[in-house]
Amino acid sequence: MRIWSSEHTFDHEWETVAMAAFKKYPNPLNRAVTGIDVVKQTLEAGKILTERIIQSHFSIPSWATKLTGFSGTQYSHEYTVIDPHRKEFSLTTRNLTYKPDQEDPNKTVLKQDVIVTITLPAFADYCEKTFLSIYSQNASKGRQGVEWVIDNLKKEYEEISKKVSSEVHEMSEKMRHWSIPSTSSGPSCTSSASTSSGGPTTSSSSKSQ
Repeated sequence: MRIWSSEHTFDHEWETVAMAAFKKYPNPLNRAVTGIDVVKQTLEAGKILTERIIQSHFSIPSWATKLTGFSGTQYSHEYTVIDPHRKEFSLTTRNLTYKPDQEDPNKTVLKQDVIVTITLPAFADYCEKTFLSIYSQNASKGRQGVEWVIDNLKKEYEEISKKVSSEVHEMSEKMRHWSIPSTSSGPSCTSSASTSSGGPTTSSSSKSQ
């Protein structure tokens, strides 16, 4: 039996890493996963519980296939629990755990543990070492895949933000235009009325001779 453990710190907050880790397949940096099917997804006590079937294919030496009968294609039952309140994302297929860094909440720590046991009359130790080496390489690609997804999420957010800002600006311009009072440059008509108090007056003059 061989045990492999790894710990990696992402320079991103937990919410971003958890979202990227859940959506990391497919990605161009790790093509080992060839298919994903969601079997069940529920919300219980504020936790998101998901069961998925993961199909993966690993390139292994032909002699290993002859000895073990493993062709390189495997199916895994993945069970994940996402707890937003405690900020914990656990994945039981390969015992992955994403938690915020205790010293820096803007970073996330990924812990991985893998146990490989091969029972063969010969070459068991060598086969276990070979499989652990493959897992280690794929784990590195998996971390790069998470970073790739995070970059794409940020790009999508920036594009949405720009689009929303543009639409808000356009709407503001329309509202400003509508609020400007209209002025008329045509001729204006004015009227005035005068009144006099008292009736008509007469004047007379006489000549004396």
